[in-house]
Amino acid sequence: MEHNSNYIKDVEKYFLSLAGEGIMLSSMDYSLIMEWKNKEIPKEVVFKGINKAFEKWKSKEGQGPKSKRSLMQCAEYIENSIEEYSPIIGKDSDTSEDLDTSANFDIVVKRVNSFIESEKEDILRSYYLNMKEKLLAQMKSNRDSALSMSAQIEQECIDDFFESLTESEKKDIMLEAQGKLGNRARHMTEAALLESTASFRNEILINNYGLKSLHVSSEDYNG
Repeated sequence: MEHNSNYIKDVEKYFLSLAGEGIMLSSMDYSLIMEWKNKEIPKEVVFKGINKAFEKWKSKEGQGPKSKRSLMQCAEYIENSIEEYSPIIGKDSDTSEDLDTSANFDIVVKRVNSFIESEKEDILRSYYLNMKEKLLAQMKSNRDSALSMSAQIEQECIDDFFESLTESEKKDIMLEAQGKLGNRARHMTEAALLESTASFRNEILINNYGLKSLHVSSEDYNG
């Protein structure tokens, strides 16, 4: 897990990149971030929840991002994201079973293997092969964090997948992602604009190409 200041700064920066300038986090917002940090929730999982919140608000009339001035307003979506990834990140403190064991790691690898075996398109097979390679490399370098790093590994694979596309495909996807930002783009710093565009780009890639998630549900662990 990153140093406290880095974790807080990165979560704050991501939220503000979507909420816009002129917004400051409250002490309660910072307390929430520290709570997620102390639970060892990967920041990428928090990002997914924040992004889902803004996507939901965008779809509702009169619920634009400028009306969202507190990270607490994203809390429900972030908790849903944490719940989604709980079998991987070990969120449930009531269970004594360590989810970063070899047996549970094998479940994740088995899931990726099933993606590889069932996929007919070469470009998608390459995506899942890359995901498996990164998982195995992470296990060799730091076995204890292999599963908790899954969100970051998934992000890296999406980046690699995007780079494997043709220039024309990449251009179309980036134009669509930029279009989703709308008027917000005018009020963002360059760094915030890049991060927000990348977030929308990822959603487009997942939807357009049907990329399956590395996330393992509780059903996978139970049977």
